Amino acid sequence: MMRNSILFELPGGKWNLPQVDESTVIPRIIHQTFMSKKLPPELQENVDNIKRLNPGWAHVIYDDDDIRAFISENYGPHILRYFERINPRYGVARADLFRYLLMYKCGGVYLDIKSACTRPLEQVIRPDDRYILSNWRNKPGEPHEGFGTSEEVVGIAGGEYQQWHIIAAPGHPFLKAVIETVLRNIDQYRPWLHGTGAIGVLRLTGPLAYTVAIQPLLPAVLHRRVANETVMSLQYSVYAHTSHRAVYKTNYSVLTESIVLMKNADQLLAHCYSFAKKSKHLLLAKVNSIHHGRTHPA
Repeated sequence: MMRNSILFELPGGKWNLPQVDESTVIPRIIHQTFMSKKLPPELQENVDNIKRLNPGWAHVIYDDDDIRAFISENYGPHILRYFERINPRYGVARADLFRYLLMYKCGGVYLDIKSACTRPLEQVIRPDDRYILSNWRNKPGEPHEGFGTSEEVVGIAGGEYQQWHIIAAPGHPFLKAVIETVLRNIDQYRPWLHGTGAIGVLRLTGPLAYTVAIQPLLPAVLHRRVANETVMSLQYSVYAHTSHRAVYKTNYSVLTESIVLMKNADQLLAHCYSFAKKSKHLLLAKVNSIHHGRTHPA
């Protein structure tokens, strides 16, 4: 995909976002999301451990109903429509937009439901912290080798910023910029230009959008940048031997349909693009199967 087809133009428009005054304090609240309040045993164990480590902190889990209610009550029907324009099969993209809206309004610590802390947050968050950024351990031989190194962030030392954790004071300018960038991305999105599946989500709402929105603001905005999540005693995933995607309804990385729900002629084009891409995947899988059968006879 050509670089000039990628979304990341910083917004100049208005989306009627509420004005949230920038706070000087990171509230002692931990936010996590899941499809329902009933968690698989390994995730419930993780949540229980987070609570044990942080007894002085509030802890909230938002399910799908909570998320809609929060957006409606705090941002109104206009922003809720943006959320609902994201294809529900891409729940991860909806979760991305929600975490930005949540953290801009409320602040605190957001952690993906699969992610953990290994020390009390009080021991790693400083009194003067307003926002904490970190990169992946993505160098050769490191645990996440190659993560966050897409061409969109090739000029940024360390690559993309992690957004499976967000540690922020309410009203922080980084989050306002990210929200506006994602809303503009939704307006401009076309699957045949910007992609589907994993790379499409990374560009539309995920860490690539997050990183490119934040990067221009670094010189002027209060924040602390750390090398990686271990400095904050955070752990990316509690799944040591299996993929966390097994607990979700859909493996979004293999989807070929549009991430944003299209209308009229764009909807037809999106269906055609999805069909062509899916057919290509099936053909490649068939060719690989035949090749495997020829080179590995029974």
